[in-house]
Amino acid sequence: MPQIRMNQASAIQRFKSLYSNAAIKSITLALRNDIYVYTIVGFDSVKDCTIQIDATNNKIIGQSTQILDYDYVKEEALNLKKTISRQEANEIALRDLRGATTILWELTDENGKAIWKINLIYQNQKRELKIDALNKNII
Repeated sequence: MPQIRMNQASAIQRFKSLYSNAAIKSITLALRNDIYVYTIVGFDSVKDCTIQIDATNNKIIGQSTQILDYDYVKEEALNLKKTISRQEANEIALRDLRGATTILWELTDENGKAIWKINLIYQNQKRELKIDALNKNII
């Protein structure tokens, strides 16, 4: 597995350096073509904003904006000060599935709740765990 050299806080800083007024609605770190890639999606009052960052070398590999065609007020922004980190969510997942290999982490709002979705390979099978990002419970 490739090494993850960029932490989530640094990825968020890169996103905020491009889109300082945007609220974040999801953060994903996924294995893609033998590298881990952060995808951060956010929005401000007029546009959706997306950035992809190579987590192995900290380089931006993609970014885009799109004019909103819906009511952005209905969007749920993540409160990153209250959610557990990717590392903590991963520790919870690996306590539940000892010996698994994590291949994807996604922090998103699901029906008004911040949820970590974690995909793992466990005993040669793909598994998904959901963890409440506020109370740390496996859902």
